[in-house]
Formats: sequence, C-alpha cells, structure tokens
Amino acid sequence: MGGLTVPEPQPDMTVFDVAARRAYERELLAERRRAERNATRIRLLQEMVVRCAAIERAEQIRDPIAWLGGEAFAATRTRVWLLHPQEAALRPLGHRDAHPADGAQDPLISLDDPGPEARAVARLDIVRVDGDAEDGPRVVMPLLAGRRVLGVVAFALSPGCALDDDEIELMRTIGRQTGQALDRIRLLEETTRQDRLAGFLARLSRDLDETVGFTGRARRLVELLVPDIAAYAQIDLDLAGEPGWRSVAPADGPHPGGWTIPHDVLAAVHTAGRGSEAVTAVQLLAADGRRATVLPLRARNAVLGTLLLVAADTAIADHACPEFLADLADRAGLSLDNARLGERDREVALTLQRSLLAGEWPADPRYHVVTAYRPAVHSLEVGGDWYDVFATSAESVGIVVGDVVGRGLRAASAMGQLRSAVRALATAHDGPAELLRHMDDFVASFAAGRMTTLAYAELSLATGVLRYACAGHPPPLLVEPGGVPSYLWEARSGPLGATAAGRARSEASVRVPHGSRLVLYTDGLVERRGERFRDALDRLAALAAEHWQTPLPALAGRLSDAMLPSGGGHDDMCLLALDYTDAAPFRADVPARMSALAGLRAALDAWLGERGVGDYDRFGIVLATAEAVANAIEHGYEFDEVRPVGVLAQVDGDSVAVRVSDSGKWRPPRVALRRGRGLALIGRLMDELVIDRGTGTTVLMRRRTGVGRR
Repeated sequence: MGGLTVPEPQPDMTVFDVAARRAYERELLAERRRAERNATRIRLLQEMVVRCAAIERAEQIRDPIAWLGGEAFAATRTRVWLLHPQEAALRPLGHRDAHPADGAQDPLISLDDPGPEARAVARLDIVRVDGDAEDGPRVVMPLLAGRRVLGVVAFALSPGCALDDDEIELMRTIGRQTGQALDRIRLLEETTRQDRLAGFLARLSRDLDETVGFTGRARRLVELLVPDIAAYAQIDLDLAGEPGWRSVAPADGPHPGGWTIPHDVLAAVHTAGRGSEAVTAVQLLAADGRRATVLPLRARNAVLGTLLLVAADTAIADHACPEFLADLADRAGLSLDNARLGERDREVALTLQRSLLAGEWPADPRYHVVTAYRPAVHSLEVGGDWYDVFATSAESVGIVVGDVVGRGLRAASAMGQLRSAVRALATAHDGPAELLRHMDDFVASFAAGRMTTLAYAELSLATGVLRYACAGHPPPLLVEPGGVPSYLWEARSGPLGATAAGRARSEASVRVPHGSRLVLYTDGLVERRGERFRDALDRLAALAAEHWQTPLPALAGRLSDAMLPSGGGHDDMCLLALDYTDAAPFRADVPARMSALAGLRAALDAWLGERGVGDYDRFGIVLATAEAVANAIEHGYEFDEVRPVGVLAQVDGDSVAVRVSDSGKWRPPRVALRRGRGLALIGRLMDELVIDRGTGTTVLMRRRTGVGRR
C-alpha cells in the first residue's frame, strides 16, 4: 500500500560572497580602531583640561599643550606663541622638541607676517603646511576664547604623517579648550596683579609714613620700588637755593648705563607736572632696549622733582599702566613733601614729643586708648598740656591729663617732670587723693609746676571701679553703653600748690560698665571767648553721646574738629579717650572643607568691623586667616571634615592677633602653599608670623592696625 512521503526539514542557509565578507570585516575593524583612537584622544583631551586647570600663569600653558601634541599626534616639536594686543605681535613661549637641537628661542612674529602663524590668527582656524621627505608637515592652530585669538600653537609632525578629519577636528577642540583655560588664567593674573599693585601702594604709604626724615623717606621709597616695580629707581629734586637738579636717592648697586636724565626732559616733566591734570609720564629708551619712565613728584600744586623707573622683565607693573603710575607718583610726592615740611619744624616737634607723649603704654585687651593734641594755631611754641596712661598694678591702670601754666620750653620741661612724678607717685601710693597730696609737696619746691591743673583716675580692669580726683581741672566725661553721658563732678579741689587747696584732697569712685567710654581733656577743648563754660560742656557731652558707637581711632579727631573753631583755639588742647571693654575674642571651629571658608570670612570680617578695624586691615587679616585655615584643611587634615580647625582672634593693644590651630599631621614640606600663595601670602599680609609644629600645627599671626593706638 502506497503512502505519502514527507520530506525531512532542511536547515536555513545564507550564502555570502567571500570578498564582500572580508571587506565588511575590514571596515568593521577600521571603525573599531577609529573608535578606540577617539576614546584615547578624548581621554587625553580630558587629561589636558585637568592639567590646564591646575596652572596659574599663562607661560605654563605650553607644557600641557606639548604633552598632548606628543601623545595624541606624535608631534616632534611643539611651539606656542601668545598674542600681546599692545604689541600687535605673537610672543613666543619657547618650544618643546622630541630631539632638541640648539634650543634657540623662537622670534617675535608680527601679525602682518605672511607665515602660517599670523594666518591662523587672521582666519581663526587651523592652517596646514605641507612637508617634504626631510621635514614633516606642520599644523598651526589658534587658541580661541569665543572669537578672540589669545595665541597659536604649531605642531611639527613626522615626515609622511597625514592627519584625518577627526584629528583636525580634535585640534580645533584643543584650541578652544586651551583658549578658554588661557582666558581664565589671564583674568586671574590680572586680578592678582591688580590686588598686588593695590597692596603695594598701601604698603608704600604705610612704610613711608612710618619713616622719619625727608632723606630717609626718599631712600625708603627707592628700596620699596626696587626690584618689585623696577630694576632701578632714582629720585632727583629741584632743591630751593641750589642750582640744577640733584639726585638724593639713587638705588643701591650699579647704576645702569645711559640713565642720566637729560636736563630738557627734567624741565619738560617739571612743566607738565604743574598742571591740574593727571601726572604726565615721559618715556625714555636706552641703547640696550630697556624702557624707563620719568614721573613728576608733586604736592600742593608744586613739582618737587622726578622719579625715574627703569623697567625690568620681572616688574609687576609695566609702563603701560598709567593709573598705577599716577597713584604711585601722587603718594610719593605728597609723602616726601610732608617729610620736608615736617623737618622744617623739627626742633619744635622733637621737644613736643619728648615732653608730651608718654612712653610705651601697657597693652591690655580690656581697654583701648586714643589721644589728640593740637597746639594753638597762632604760634608753634610748645605748650604745657599733657596726657599719660600707665599700669599702677597688674589689674589697674592710671590715666592722667594735665595742664601746666605758661608756654614755651620752660612749660614743656615742667610738663615732663610732672608727668614723671605722677607715674612714680601713683605706683608708690594708694589712690588719687593720696597722689594729689604728694604732688602738692612736689611742686612746693618746684616753682614751674605750681598752679598746674590735672585730672587723675585709676580704673580697676577686673571690677570696673573708677577712682578719680580733679585738681582745678575740667571734669572727666563718662559715656555709658547706649550713649548716656555724665560728668564726674565729685572729688574736686584746687590746682597743685594752691594755698586754697591746702591739704583738702579727696577722691570719688564710680563703677564703669563694660562698653563705656571715658574722656579726659584740657580746658583748651571747651573754653571759648563769648561762650559759657557750661554750654561748652553740654556741647561736648552731646557730641560724645552722638559718637558713642564711633570707632575709637576716629573719635578723638571728630570731637576735636567739632569742638574747636576752624581757625583753631586760643589755647593748646589735648584729649584722651579710653574704651573699657570685656574684649570678647573671636572664636570659631571650622570644619575641614573649603566651602566653610565663606562663613568664616564673613563672621571674622563682621567681628573686626565691630572693633573699629579699618577696611584695608580687615581685608588683609581675613584673607591671611582664611589662607591659614585652608592650608590646615588641605595639608593638616587632607579634607577630613570630621576634624575642625580652631580660630582665635583678639584685639591686643594697637594690633590684632590671630591663632589658627589643627591637630593633624602635615605631609613633608614639599610645597606648603595653596594656589602659589599660602604662607608667603600670609607673611606679606601680616606683620608677624610664627609657625609652631608640635602636636598638630599652630599658626600665630599679628597685624598692626592702629586700633587702640594713641
């Protein structure tokens, strides 16, 4: 019996052409290799971006570019030029060769040059230069920040090397990424440069003000300028009564040849400086190609002389910065003129200082003192007003303001002797009344001291109790927190040695709250012809209440300006103001993370402002403290947020002391600096710097601010 036969199933089959399959596999392999190369180049590009982010100067941009050129394109030589718009030229940064020859420096390239570098700047795109059998091709790419060209890079490749479209596009990406990094670096450099110049001008003003004498101040000016601002500096003055110009402060070391200023240049600068416009600078050029700038030094609408600055490649201020040069010349001219005017009255000022000003005052954070002295303007003759502050024990301070009868050197001499006697008797006897009785005995044999008036007080720093007595002197003024003024009218008696005073000396006491202000003064502040004495006292009390929150360093000047007529008084005046405070220090425990620095800076700045520290000093102290804390976070704790950095700051006399401490273990001191600043920056910002590396690290800093300074 026949049946139905079912065929067995056959497997599916696809037939390929062998040649097509091999072509497909080669294409697949090529794409895979291209993807691998692109992945490698992207990794290299990312690494270059990281390296660019770590550099701090434009000149350092060459190294990551040269590294990437060798890794990504097997470049045998990498050259970098940066564009300087003021010069309309490309300035070389040197080159990196796989096989360096003589190491010669590349030349400066003008933007009008027909070469590929200038063409790349003009086209804002890559320029290729074909090679031959000996020299390989070159590719020049611009460094772009948006549509701005900041420089160019030239890669020299091996002979026979050809770049595909992906590699050219990678170069364009490199040019854009590097240009953006370079733009950021230049912005940082300019910001740092401006900060550095502003800091230099502030230091210059402070250092010159602290230098005594005209010649000493001129020499100090030159010392500050060389080598930070110029390779050589010289001051020439047109001295009255002497023919021609004379150099009074040339820089130490060899005088650079060719820098004797021609007389016609001096005359031109002298004439230009007489105008009311900004300082006019004259540029000179020496045979060796170095530049110099001649600036007029002027003050009070007169030209004193000239300042010569010879440029140096390492100078932080180039001679194309007119604002800086104008500020420098103005400050220098005014400072020198002030010194010259001061020397004109040197003998009077010297006698006044020796007789009037006290020696070193005791430094204690619980109180701060500021003083003012103004002679009668109709005469420079020395008067007999004086003030003094001294320690009577470890927990109390003596305060005295006095006025000797008469004027001239005789009164000044008597003033000095009385001041010394008060100091000696205050520490040997107990209380103001006892002091006045012994001062009566002292002036009995000292005729020049008779009829002297004085107000003397002793303040207990621990309890705030003030014991006081007045011998024929205007009453002290106490201003309590909130601006509540009151005169201390108790314990009054006659002047020293007066018959009416006899032995009837007494004293009174009052408790002074923390935050109070005590003002002692002589009658020259309140006595006016045509004004009742009581009305003048009321005016002083109202002014003191109005300015009860005024920082102490500014208080004495404001009270004096408001109380004295514009033409000056008929008598000398001295004033002493004392703030009694608990001097609460600033304390903070900062977590070891960089984001915590912002809060620290704000809190410390506010604390310093409340204590009368000026803007410039606050900026320096806050920046130095933040830098020290950042160093501790990075090098002491290595960003371990669990461990805090301790900060303690307090006002100590006329300065602010800061302590930054950590308990971490610092790495070996390879480079203990953040962003190139670190401890070097702190050393410039603070007057004192001590580092104690024991258990952990403690940084002790101090900066003089003028707070509490007499």
